Amino acid sequence: MLGFVIQFDQQSDQPKYIQLYEHIKDEVHTGQLVEGEKLPSIRSVSEALGVSKSTVEGAYAQLVVEGYIESRPKSGYYVLRMERFPMLTVKESVRPYTYCPEGTQQPRAEDASRIRRFAATDGVEPHLFNFNAWRKMLTKVMDYEQDELIHYGDRQGEYSLRAAIAKFVHEMRGVVCTPDQIIVGAGVQTLFMLLSALLKPERPAIAFEYPGFLKGATIFEDYGYETVKIPVKAQGINIEALAKSSARVVYVSPAHQYPTGSIMPINNRMKLLKWASENDAYIIEDDYDSVLRYEGVPIPSLQGLNRGKQVVHVGAFSKLLMPSLRISFMILPEDLLTKYVKIKTRYSQTVSKVEQLTLAHFMREGYFDRHIRKIKKAYAKKNQLILEALKMKGSDLFHVIGKTSGLHVVLSFDPVIDVTTAAKKMQAIGIRLEDAGLFEGRKIAVLSYSGLPDDAIDEAVAEICGAIRRQRLEVT
Repeated sequence: MLGFVIQFDQQSDQPKYIQLYEHIKDEVHTGQLVEGEKLPSIRSVSEALGVSKSTVEGAYAQLVVEGYIESRPKSGYYVLRMERFPMLTVKESVRPYTYCPEGTQQPRAEDASRIRRFAATDGVEPHLFNFNAWRKMLTKVMDYEQDELIHYGDRQGEYSLRAAIAKFVHEMRGVVCTPDQIIVGAGVQTLFMLLSALLKPERPAIAFEYPGFLKGATIFEDYGYETVKIPVKAQGINIEALAKSSARVVYVSPAHQYPTGSIMPINNRMKLLKWASENDAYIIEDDYDSVLRYEGVPIPSLQGLNRGKQVVHVGAFSKLLMPSLRISFMILPEDLLTKYVKIKTRYSQTVSKVEQLTLAHFMREGYFDRHIRKIKKAYAKKNQLILEALKMKGSDLFHVIGKTSGLHVVLSFDPVIDVTTAAKKMQAIGIRLEDAGLFEGRKIAVLSYSGLPDDAIDEAVAEICGAIRRQRLEVT
């Protein structure tokens, strides 16, 4: 056997070693390669197919791991015995799968170009992130911090990153803390799991804004908490309703309430802090998207108003940098920090040490500040474009609220509109329109736009307005 006959797909997202691996695997399953047959050498396959030796080595290594072939010392690679049973052909087995939530259909072929054009509207456009700078910082870590990389990281998060975060939140949000108060985790939900252990059993009930961050509420429910929904008004959470509840912990996003965009005025902030002080309660302050404010300056944090007492400040880099970078942080008040220190050995750090060190360099060397300035300018423009498009195409369908900061706008509809169905139809073509429940008696939906190219905004808004109009016609 001199080699394999395979035509590599140059346009495929799959690397060549995977394509070669799939080809050989298919030949084993179909009986073209039989038990005991020797495969051609890595060098001969490399020369015959015009690919690197590492490509062939990668394919062979994967086949060895999965038990299709074995390596015999000083002899080569041989096909192992394979039980025969009905198999999909290789073309069927690698057919692309499109995730379809319950109640939705796979997109039609004619929608494919729109899906690619809209991509995921809650992602990030590639040109907005400085991948070269990130690669440079990553290389610095790999070249000069190798001694750090061969050990487990700090359970609380790398100190260099926590120091950079402390500086950032103080300068941008007025947060008062030391690096020792910061805990790093892979996403806010991961940090909430830890926080649930710190707060229970003394405070078994927790209040959440409604509408609000329901995924956060789910975490506490999974850990046995009673969750209480407190309505959100134009000026933030209803503090009077909170005071009447059984909750002694409350989750709020006062600088940019998700999803409504409500901003809690200073008087209500002081009332909330007073409630926490009088009831020996805690406030979880989520700093979601608050830095990305397009009118005025970022709103000062609750945490800074009482110098961190009884406020747990939570933030993340997913929206500021890119969603795939799952790095979030939590700043504990002194009493909860004392409890955490006693139990911290029970928990492992959930964020890659390499990524933590890379982000620390990225922040310390000024790339992060420049990135923030760049995206604020870009998103302010995108925000204006989408508001203009919504006004032009949908003024008869909805009101726009929550529009001066963050990476989404909120559309407010008449109760007769079936927002859920419209949202599912939008999801099928890549537009994230999320049904967010009721706000001040009207249905609302969140339209995320961070990953939407500027030149696709008009088309995306036209799709949304078309879907809403069809829904309105069906119920009238």
